[in-house]
This record gives sequence, structure tokens and C-alpha cells, in this order.
Amino acid sequence: MRSTAAQLTDAPPPDRVPSGSAASPHRLPAQLLRPNDDVATALADLPAGTVLHLTSGPVSREISLQQDLQTGHKFAVRALASGLRVRKYGEFIGRTMKAVAPGEWVHVHNLETNARHGGRQEQAWYESAEMPRELQVLGDVRCCVGESPLYDESRDRIFWIDVRETSAIHAISLQSGAQAHWPMPEDVGSIALAGDDRLLVALRSGFAWFDCTSGELSGILDPEPGLPLNRLNDGRCDAAGRYWCGSMNPESGTADGNLYRLDRNLRCVRILDDLLTPNGMNWSPDGSTMYLADTRRGLIYAYPFDAASGTLGQRRVFADVGAMPGSPDGATIDAEGCLWWAHFEGGCLVRYLPDGAISRVIRLPVTKPTACGFGGLGYRRLYVTTATRGLSEEDLQAEPLAGRLLSLDVGVAGVPPMPFLPDPLPEGGAP
Repeated sequence: MRSTAAQLTDAPPPDRVPSGSAASPHRLPAQLLRPNDDVATALADLPAGTVLHLTSGPVSREISLQQDLQTGHKFAVRALASGLRVRKYGEFIGRTMKAVAPGEWVHVHNLETNARHGGRQEQAWYESAEMPRELQVLGDVRCCVGESPLYDESRDRIFWIDVRETSAIHAISLQSGAQAHWPMPEDVGSIALAGDDRLLVALRSGFAWFDCTSGELSGILDPEPGLPLNRLNDGRCDAAGRYWCGSMNPESGTADGNLYRLDRNLRCVRILDDLLTPNGMNWSPDGSTMYLADTRRGLIYAYPFDAASGTLGQRRVFADVGAMPGSPDGATIDAEGCLWWAHFEGGCLVRYLPDGAISRVIRLPVTKPTACGFGGLGYRRLYVTTATRGLSEEDLQAEPLAGRLLSLDVGVAGVPPMPFLPDPLPEGGAP
């Protein structure tokens, strides 16, 4: 476990640092164990107002303590939203019960344990586990963060994307194996078929068209011009051809994300806010329910859905996976109305019945599956994207399939993805 510890700011007032603890040059005042941790640990008794410099790997934070802290107690290293699953030493240790400020003491008064699932759910998680059958690897791309597997039946090919650092759209022909790769100028969160060898693309800067023949991008609109730290994330079309897409701030622990609906007339409406990482939008076969995960909260929601108007009713918790390994990321639905969710950092795919119960758990040879989608002949194959981001060199050697596009037979068919087909432009050319 690699970690580095905190250093006090230069010349702190002597009455703010107790003798023999943080003031001692031979003793570390606090420690941030992993770069993605939400909390650090006091290694000495520290008074309120103590300013700490915390570093771990590439991450550096300056924190002013909000309360007196005793040795061994935790404090937030950034603002944390209510309901966030909190990380320490890279593992989830609980879920915040209210918003927590940077430098605030994190303890039982504002953090609840993750271990809340019942016996039925726990039994299903561990006893329903199975290994994949007929696992295949497609193409030669190793993505940083693969996402959005999308089958184009008209050309018998699979699209997928690499979200960040090596941002790109990729495609492979299932018949010939021919591959195509289009680097993107910025982060790309999701894609949808849009007819005429064209894709709808959700970029950091907003929605755009991508012409697969010419390789050209053309912007449509930016739903968040006032939120430069946000980027568009996962998305999917409903049965009426409207595109639902979430946004997120990947560097924040606060609920900066939103859910948007891009209508076929190219008008965009914000539907939900107060989200951390919206993912996995899907609809029940009868169109009466919409599903959505807030990944970093470890919750999957279900909403009554009005298909005619594209509006949502009061949400309920469909599945709480806070006590389980990993987090619910991208998802798809099968022909029997069951939901398949990729559990990022959980190393598996989970099939949920329409009532939220776990039906199956398929273990994968990677820890970071990101999304899944059905395709191929009869939509009988499940395609799974995976990630390498955050894995060490040792991890990458242990997981040679991390970052690759996987294909497996799960014994059930899926449903075709709905394309985004905009309405004809009115006379004058403006939507």
C-alpha cells in the first residue's frame, strides 16, 4: 500500500499545535492513505484550526481542521455530499448521512456503516456467483476507461468509447474483425446511434454529431455552459427516441451532477439534480419505469415514467448495493425485463430481477467492468467494456484483460438499442 503523509504549513502558531504531537518534526500529524480516499487519519491529537498539507501519489490537498481531533480519528479531505460512499485505504467504509465539509470530523454522527443488506441479498450475492462462459476479447484496444458498448445491427459492428486520457470512439466489425478508431479532442461520456452512419456523442463540452464516414464532429448544444468542471457521462435513448444523459464532476465529492433529456427537436431539459455520478439509464419493457444508478452513492433508483411526456414520478430505491463490492456503473436490460449492471471495482456483472432481487452474479477476470450492452446475432451476446485507470503496473500484469472489450454468452437475449433520430428541421433551419 503506497501512501505519503501530511506536513504542517510553515510556522503554525505555537498554541495551535500541541507539543509532542503535530509539532514534532519526527512525528507525522496525519496520513492520506490512497489518492482517491475521501478521508485522512490523524496520527496525533490535533486542535481545530490546524492546517495540514496532505499528499498521496499525485494528489495534494491543504486542509484546515474544523474540530479538535484525537489520534486515530478520521476527517474529510474534501467536501462530501450526503449519501456518498466514503473511501479509506481505497475501500468503502460507510455512507455519509449528511453533507460533510473539508476538515470536518468523520465519525458515527455523520457516517453510517455499509453493512446494511439483508440475508437474502447477501446469500444471492455470494451463492449466485458463476464464471462466464464463452468469454471472448474483441479488437486490440486497451482503454483507460472503456464505456458505452453499442451494437449497430445495420453494419454488424460494435461501437465503444474510451472516456478520458486516451479519449476516442472505437468500432469493430463482428464479421470481418476490421477496426476503426477516432481520437476525440476531449472527454467523451457516451454515444447513441443517430442514423446514416452517424452517432450522437456526449462530450465534456456538450452534445455533438459524429460522422463515422468523414470523422467530423459538429456541436449541437452545451447543457452546462456555467459548469466547466462537469462533463457529460452515461446516456441512452428511451422508446420515443429521446436521449437521456447524466453529467458529473469527476474530481468532486459533492453532488454536482444532473440528468438531462435531449428531445428530438434538439431542445434540452434538465430533469434531475443532486446527483454524484448518474449512470445506467434503462426502461422496463412496458415503458412504465425508468432505472438510474447514482454510482458513488451505491444506489439504483426506479422512477415511474410517463412515456408520452418523458417525465418522471417519485423515485424509490430499486437496489442498495452499499454493502457490496464495487459500484453500479453502466447497465442494460434483457428480453425478460431483467437489468444487467456492471459493478465497477466489483469485478462482476449483476443481473437484477424486476423487483430488485439479485438473480445472477457473473465474475469477470477484471476488477473494473464499466458498462454492458447486448448485440450480435439475435442480440445473444453481452459486450462489456472495462477500465485500466487507477491500476498499478502490478495490477495490470495481473489483469491482462483490463481495458479490453469483452464478449460473453449469458444465456439470454437483449433488446436492440433505440437510436436518436431528430425531428426534421422546421422551415428556416433552427430547432
